[in-house]
Amino acid sequence: MRDTVCDGNNRGGEVVKEIVYKNILDNMRDGVMTIGIDGMIITFNNAAEIILNLKSGDVVNRTFGEVFLVAEENDEFNQTILNAVYESAMVHNARVHYKTSEKDLVLNVTTSFLKSPEGKEDEKGAVIVVFQDITEVEQLRESEARLTGELKAQHKELQAAYIDLEGANTNLQAALKKVHMIRVVATAFVIVLFVILGLISWKMAIPPGSRPAKETRAEVKDPSQMKTFIVSEQRLTDSIALKGSLKPINVVNITSPFTGKVKEKYFQYGESVRKGQLLLKMDATETETKYGEANVTYIKALEKMREMEKWDNADEVTKARRSVTKSKMTLDTAKSKFEQSNILFKKGYISATDLESDKQQYETSRMDYDASLQELQTALNKGKGDNYRVTKIELDNARTKLQVLEQQLQKANVIAPVSGTVILPDVGTDKDKKGKLIEVGMSFTEGDLLVSIGDTGGFSVTAEVDEMEVLKLKKGQEALITGDAFSGITLKGTVSHVSSQASKSDASKKTPVYAIIVSVEKYPPDAREKLLLGMSCKVQITTMDRPNTLMVPIRAVSIEGKDNYVMMKDKKTNEIKKIKVETGITTLDSVEIIKGLTKGEEILLP
Repeated sequence: MRDTVCDGNNRGGEVVKEIVYKNILDNMRDGVMTIGIDGMIITFNNAAEIILNLKSGDVVNRTFGEVFLVAEENDEFNQTILNAVYESAMVHNARVHYKTSEKDLVLNVTTSFLKSPEGKEDEKGAVIVVFQDITEVEQLRESEARLTGELKAQHKELQAAYIDLEGANTNLQAALKKVHMIRVVATAFVIVLFVILGLISWKMAIPPGSRPAKETRAEVKDPSQMKTFIVSEQRLTDSIALKGSLKPINVVNITSPFTGKVKEKYFQYGESVRKGQLLLKMDATETETKYGEANVTYIKALEKMREMEKWDNADEVTKARRSVTKSKMTLDTAKSKFEQSNILFKKGYISATDLESDKQQYETSRMDYDASLQELQTALNKGKGDNYRVTKIELDNARTKLQVLEQQLQKANVIAPVSGTVILPDVGTDKDKKGKLIEVGMSFTEGDLLVSIGDTGGFSVTAEVDEMEVLKLKKGQEALITGDAFSGITLKGTVSHVSSQASKSDASKKTPVYAIIVSVEKYPPDAREKLLLGMSCKVQITTMDRPNTLMVPIRAVSIEGKDNYVMMKDKKTNEIKKIKVETGITTLDSVEIIKGLTKGEEILLP
């Protein structure tokens, strides 16, 4: 009996343990599957159902081979389980792929072997398989690895770019050092060059007589060895040489009469044209539209002006007059009725109330009459004073605008105003007006430079002179023009313009320059074919021409302090004496004598 009770207690305890184990398995988040030694699946908890998408009823009490080995795509999973069976002494852990009917999974599988219930070491009980779904963790790890790879690639690119930048910076610094060295060497070279040139100029400029007194006195001591020179008059000239190019003597610019496109073109650049010859046709569609609108405005303004000039008969005035007449008749009737009522009231035929009513009617009619008179006067005033002047100004403006548009339309056919050669506008004398090479379809706004016609009956040469020479130039000075392109031909011209303002700055020129124009009114008829616009030429302008100037050799003049001297021999005493002179312009070998000597005197040459 006692044994029976004990057995019942033991079985009850086993049942309780089994219930506890099942609850534990069902509440685990990891999938748990137990496989008996005979391959039969013993347990399959809820988490395993969710992860593997299999029902516990379809798995438990079936062999592992029936349930899992039929799915070849899950070989990794199956092989891990089989390894646990074959290697019972080991605990296996592996990351495997598993494919359900809905999605692909990555599982972390851990297998271990359970001992037999009897606890014998050499007896195998069952295989327990625990697995977790780490699909999202794997995806995150892969994303992290991919991003890490991309960051490494970008970092590598940045390193390469930084290395390139460092290399470029190093090259730039080396280049700057070279430039600095070149500048230093160039500056030193220029300084040395100027020193040498200064010494040469000083030696050439100082006449022998101005050299140290010791040498002068030695030469004076032997007058018999000194040469003589007779002071005489010579021609003293000076000129400036410039470079320029041939241009027409006069240029006529033609501007666009209105905003529009070039419709047709009838010339070629460089072609000779006659006065009145058709050059261009402009598309006047837009201007014709404006002309129609202006015409309507003008007609309305004209009608309004005519109405203003006959304003006394205008509808507004006539209507005001009728209103005055009507209110006057009403006033007269009310006045008569009031006077009759007043008589009847005095005789007692009507009441005071009726009299007062007629009086009010009379007062109202009189006020209406006064108001109509004011309205008439207001209407009459509209045709006078400022209203009239405003209407007249509007008419004048409309007429002027219409005339302007008419003139523009008349110029839609652009004709040559003078005979000459069609040139590009920038070939003209005005540098600020840069024209465009005209083609059909090009658009121009009103006033844009279209084309220029140059008068080639003469030529002009434009050149630039620096500030050190410009003051020597004056209008009317003679000039000679030659050119390599027209060798053998020398043109005679005169300076016709000297600009009083420096030209626009040019980066290549450090000193201000001034524009001058030399005009050539006439030229040999047979030279016309050799003279083309734009040819380069040389201009020599004579700035000074003194035919009777006293000149002495430059070595005859000595300098002592601020004074200049020449040596002469006294004809009576044969003594050598110094004569103070005032010098002027110095040439390469002579000096102008302004004061101190006269023509025919004899001086000594050291």
